[in-house]
Amino acid sequence: MKEQPNDYGLRLLSTLKVLEEQTDAEHGIQAGPLREKVARKVASLTGRAAKVPDPRTTRSDVATLVKAGYSIDTSGGTRCRYSFQPNFEQWELRFLADAVRTSRSLTQNQGKRIIAKLKALATIETGKILDRRLVVQQLYHSGSFEQTAFALDEIEKAIDNGWKLSYVQTKRSADGSETTRRQSDTGQEARIVDPIEYVYSPEGYYYLIYLDEKSQSGAKTPRIDRMKDVRALEGTKATRLSSEKKAEVLNVFRQSFGMFESKPVDVTLILKAKHVKSIMDRFGENTPIEQVSAVESKASITVGLSKVFYSWIAQFGGEVRIEGPDEAVRGMKSFLEANLNAYKESAQRGRA
Repeated sequence: MKEQPNDYGLRLLSTLKVLEEQTDAEHGIQAGPLREKVARKVASLTGRAAKVPDPRTTRSDVATLVKAGYSIDTSGGTRCRYSFQPNFEQWELRFLADAVRTSRSLTQNQGKRIIAKLKALATIETGKILDRRLVVQQLYHSGSFEQTAFALDEIEKAIDNGWKLSYVQTKRSADGSETTRRQSDTGQEARIVDPIEYVYSPEGYYYLIYLDEKSQSGAKTPRIDRMKDVRALEGTKATRLSSEKKAEVLNVFRQSFGMFESKPVDVTLILKAKHVKSIMDRFGENTPIEQVSAVESKASITVGLSKVFYSWIAQFGGEVRIEGPDEAVRGMKSFLEANLNAYKESAQRGRA
């Protein structure tokens, strides 16, 4: 026997739905319009006309919802107004949707699905604002987020249980096809590592941080979207770090532009004063800054020396330069010379 929907339940849920969709902390609804909208909502669910609930019934239904834990504000007076107090404030949903829209770890379709779900948490007015707000540059990048999501689950499982982790590193061949990277010492594809943590970088990618004694920094950071066949190895025992050592490793990662193979170095930068904000945005509000002239400043930073760091310096077109130490200056010169030589060789081939 087919069960019929409960009229009381439909009315109660319709009341909740109207309040969720059409009110918030700033926009309430009077009892009369609420009752009429509830009747229309019930009718749309049942396919037949529904009676408009009387004021007493509506007050009782709202009281029941409040008793069940929903945050509904009821203003006093004869012209009572009701407003649903959402879990997310308008600006919070904006930031969440912006983060989704600009993520490099999602495909465009995945991003749209998540944003649609966020809009379902918003009132109608907030949903409209989200639509207007989110006309931004598309940065969708990853075509394999399902693989990344599965890898994250396995990594969390390994870290939570103190297990080792196995994965295969991928790379791209000259024609763009995906291949696997074998380990130089063992010739094996699978790598078994001791995971420390995974992080989300400013570049928009997930990285795994794991112990590696061969690296000068003591750790390596492969990109998770370039890892295949990721598996938490149940029953194995990974090396664990103390909370202090783990914090130290994570701090090194933050100072290394998302990748590090060498230990952090104290570097002094000389820069045009107009770039002080860029330095502090990247290295923090507590970065030591000293004014050296009317137009120049000096900054002291700690960073892992890498091509990524040198390319970041190069973007300032000479208006930020490395003053010391010598190894950082030499590294920057080598980086620039290698890039310049590549263009010289290209020009020579063109003349030939």
